Amino acid sequence: MWVPSMITLVLVPGSGEGDIKAESWSLKGRSSITGTWSKGENGIIQVTFKMSFHDAGYHGPIFVNGHFDPERNSLTDVWGYSAELGGAKWMTEFRRIPSHYLTVYPNIRELSDSKPRALWRFAITAVRNDIRRDHWSWSYFSQRRDDRKSIIPLLLRIFYFGPDLSDEEERAFLATTQRLTPADCCFYESNARYIRANARVHL
Repeated sequence: MWVPSMITLVLVPGSGEGDIKAESWSLKGRSSITGTWSKGENGIIQVTFKMSFHDAGYHGPIFVNGHFDPERNSLTDVWGYSAELGGAKWMTEFRRIPSHYLTVYPNIRELSDSKPRALWRFAITAVRNDIRRDHWSWSYFSQRRDDRKSIIPLLLRIFYFGPDLSDEEERAFLATTQRLTPADCCFYESNARYIRANARVHL
């Protein structure tokens, strides 16, 4: 099963001009990024990089090829599990937005269909979430509790052991991951890894 989640990238100085280096974390754990950027004749900044996960046996590397849009201040790209990305079908977008806002930010399709409406809906939802969090709303913390209780057992079944997820469980899992910040994702992933490491195995 493809496991999507928000990713945080923290850029660090590279060894040479045009080099990209970063540390990142997500639902797939922590990873290191190496790559390059260059500006084409049309002035568009092209970016390619490889994301290598610290636990290589847990998840293979991801390869990304995209371009930076200074007007939108975003990196839009395609990615896959091979350096040959000609047939890559997955798209993602990196933006300089605090993660708790990005959890409710409209996706690329919603922005393409009706950008003003999508951004207005985003602004309303973001303000409501801020109010819930800043006022220590019980609904905010109960949602976080429920997300934690539901996602860790599903992570164990996806990555380690147990029956495959049903269609309903898969939809619930995807809905939950969209609400999680990378810090939450990484914490829940480490919880699942700890449970797996301490599980009894019958031979």
